Amino acid sequence: MDDFSWRVLSVVARRGYLGATREDFFSEIRGVQYKALEEELRALESEGHIEIEWTGPNKFIVTTTPEGSQIVADEYKERMKKYEEKVKEQEASQSE
Repeated sequence: MDDFSWRVLSVVARRGYLGATREDFFSEIRGVQYKALEEELRALESEGHIEIEWTGPNKFIVTTTPEGSQIVADEYKERMKKYEEKVKEQEASQSE
């Protein structure tokens, strides 16, 4: 999963059953453009990771599907594993 997809999906997952709004994405992902966000949301929806409820022309509420929630959990574990390995490598190089 690329970084932008991960960031979008993780914002949705953190909001839980309440869902993420357009404003949530703009406050959490700095510098995101609406067009890029909408394209990514539609791609994630077509893959079955999220559900979008349109509340206006450019307004929406996004929630994760069970599959999307599992992907976020798996990706988080993988990224934490890589981070911990990197920390151990740095500690080992400093102790030498």
